[in-house]
Amino acid sequence: MAAVHLTLLIEDLRRVVGAMPGDIRYPSLERGWSRGRKRHIEARSPDHLRFELFGIETQGPLPVAALTHVNDRVERPQSDYYWLRADPVTMWADMASVFMTHYGFADIDPYERNEIEMCVRDVLQEEGIHLHADHPERWCIALAQPIEFGFTPLDEAMGMNVADALPDHPEARYWRRILNEIQVALHHCPVNSRRRAMGKREINSVWFWGGGFIPDANEHYLLDTVYSENAVSRGLAIINDCRTREQMEALDSDFGDDGRSVLVDWTFAPSRAENEMALLEALVGRLLDKADRGLLSLEMYDGSGQGRHYGKNARRRFWRRRLPLTQALGTPGAE
Repeated sequence: MAAVHLTLLIEDLRRVVGAMPGDIRYPSLERGWSRGRKRHIEARSPDHLRFELFGIETQGPLPVAALTHVNDRVERPQSDYYWLRADPVTMWADMASVFMTHYGFADIDPYERNEIEMCVRDVLQEEGIHLHADHPERWCIALAQPIEFGFTPLDEAMGMNVADALPDHPEARYWRRILNEIQVALHHCPVNSRRRAMGKREINSVWFWGGGFIPDANEHYLLDTVYSENAVSRGLAIINDCRTREQMEALDSDFGDDGRSVLVDWTFAPSRAENEMALLEALVGRLLDKADRGLLSLEMYDGSGQGRHYGKNARRRFWRRRLPLTQALGTPGAE
């Protein structure tokens, strides 16, 4: 039986490892990264890397919102619309600038979240725009016509002066006005009034980004099964008719029924990073064991596209000593 080709994408690996206590070691990850052969995929961002892994060429901004809709939808995807993400965020102002400091709802309970959602929905409905809140923390809006410019992606806009992050385009004035109206409405929203009085973080804006149409599938199927909680990976899997599994299902799977090519896209939950590193270490240990026995060919990548290939001969590279992961991730692998 042919070996399964498994790709493991760990987008935040470098950041999470850098935040872990220095005395914690991860023997399996260290062995895989130290003894694997160097791989690199040119990608401008982790989401560009995901498109590359699915074999889909990208030009211009990535249609993150459309893929989010495909994944989160309650009903059949609406493919004729141009989609935008409209994610709830927190803005903070000083004397001269406004910065986006957080996104998502953090400690807000479902009733407060619903109140904020309705506040945003009412503003958008006055503009004839319908808010799709199929997922509690990532929202989308559907437009009949595409916009002629791109918004700064959410992860890039974090920490930027909002004046610099907003697009400089004539058509963008319309969206700036909508953004201002949403901010005014959220400022007066009872949830935020209560949270201000208690000194808690407010949800006082949304951020538009990720615009585009649902992309076409790759005519050549590169992946059979995808384990992920990432909306982009899962959206790409759905339009390419891949099997989709939850991320944590990979921990118990032997991958025997998943076809010839598998993607595990591991996303960390910020509040559980240390526990999930332990789970990831256990998963990689099983994958390396399968690779050593010739049952699996493993490629691992971080979000930058830097990676390693670990096959059945990798365990023989004993001269490549196992380095602490912080060093291994920054050390080029010899060919």
